[in-house]
Amino acid sequence: MDFSIVAGTQFISSEMSQWLDQTYFIMPTWKWLALLIALIGFAFLRTFLLGFILSFKKIRKIPENNIFLNSFINLEIERGLSWAIVSIVALLFLDTVQFPESFEKYVSIILKITLGVNLIRVTYLAAEALGQSIQGWAKKTDSTIDDQLAPLATKTLKVLVVIIGSLIILQNFGVNVTALLAGLGIGGIAIAFAAQDTVSNVFGTITILMDTPFKLGDRIKTGDTDGIVEEVGFRSTRIRTFYNSVIIIPNSILAKEKIDNLTDRNGWARFRHTIGVTYDVTPEQINHMIETIKYRLIQDETVDKKRISLSFNSFGDSSLNVLVNFHYLMKADEDEMIRQHTYLEEIHKIVRDQKLDFAFPTRTMIVQNK
Repeated sequence: MDFSIVAGTQFISSEMSQWLDQTYFIMPTWKWLALLIALIGFAFLRTFLLGFILSFKKIRKIPENNIFLNSFINLEIERGLSWAIVSIVALLFLDTVQFPESFEKYVSIILKITLGVNLIRVTYLAAEALGQSIQGWAKKTDSTIDDQLAPLATKTLKVLVVIIGSLIILQNFGVNVTALLAGLGIGGIAIAFAAQDTVSNVFGTITILMDTPFKLGDRIKTGDTDGIVEEVGFRSTRIRTFYNSVIIIPNSILAKEKIDNLTDRNGWARFRHTIGVTYDVTPEQINHMIETIKYRLIQDETVDKKRISLSFNSFGDSSLNVLVNFHYLMKADEDEMIRQHTYLEEIHKIVRDQKLDFAFPTRTMIVQNK
């Protein structure tokens, strides 16, 4: 545009027109002014968009059963959306005002990167919202496997969003994505050898999800690990121990290990303990103690009467051993350790009431004088 055509008019004087047409740093003055006004306008536009989206989130009227939209709106979508819209408007402005080719090239790259990154950001949040809706649906079903698959599906969807979005951005910058993927395929053999553990962990994850030896929230024992299953991921399973640490076990190892699911007992828990009394206790006293303990257990309505087993079990190094074994029914929110403590306390009281002594390791030394 040449501002000399409007010289002498009541709007712009000839001196002003000449100043606007003067070139400073590769561009006429009027283009610098247009760029400055545009930057200020873009800043105001983004502020307006942020306020508009936040206001819409407060006054929205979306049915509660639409989990996806409610989850998506509640996430921080305003930043990504506002930057994406501003980037589109800026690209249109850049195309309208003919800036020098070198200047337009670099500014266009910055704007396209900003647009692409923020579109990925918004799509990533949409994947998060979709994952929340999938988890909400999974909780309503009777099956437990979908409760474990839902977080895994969400993570997979997020990874796909980032990968596909990045490839689209690269293609828009003229990168031959097909050739790039072909190159990665040639190097895939070397990567496969390096990623053998990762592949075995993925197959271990599939085995665990299909076989369902446990579900989220179950208490399991595997090897020397005892705790609550918190998460089943692509590579590993996280177990929260009773001393509040998190143990991470690779799924390839967990799929091969013997797993004791302490939760899957239909509400029943087992008490198994050996009582050691001193060797001066008579068989009659042992039998009386056994009958007293058995009688107390029969009075307990939560104890399975058919699975009570008490017997004089063995001669120990320093004790006569009596095995106490029975099963008791637990409530869903009851602590197993507290119940174990209660039964041990009751047994201790019975032994003391019968004037019997608990044995402890002793050693007799015989000294011979020659």
